[in-house]
Amino acid sequence: MQVIGLIFAALIFQFGLDPRVAGVIAGSTFIAIGVYALWVSWLERRNRHFTLAVFGLSVVHLLGVALPMLGFRILNWNEPFSKVAVWGLAGPEFHSLSTRLYGVWMTVVAVAWWMERKKKDPRGSVLRKRPKS
Repeated sequence: MQVIGLIFAALIFQFGLDPRVAGVIAGSTFIAIGVYALWVSWLERRNRHFTLAVFGLSVVHLLGVALPMLGFRILNWNEPFSKVAVWGLAGPEFHSLSTRLYGVWMTVVAVAWWMERKKKDPRGSVLRKRPKS
């Protein structure tokens, strides 16, 4: 879902929409991804360390990045994004920081997913069928 969100956000700016409108659509997508990740990581608490990391990064992404970026963008609708300050950082600087955080979050999610798959099939393949006993 995170990868699809990234692709969608990149594509939405190519459709010729007003950049502010495209930003609201992309921002709303990232908020939805954050809410979904919180929900899934809360329900899937089996691998405590990585699930806790996914949950924590989901909270940071949602409350510290996605909601504030969208909120500050809407509150400063008539300003160019480069003039909008989020948590004291210029829009482009904050966006760069959020992109790095998103990459870390995606990596932790991928590791948590891989570890969960490894538990389900210790031989390493999620596609290989097991022989019947």
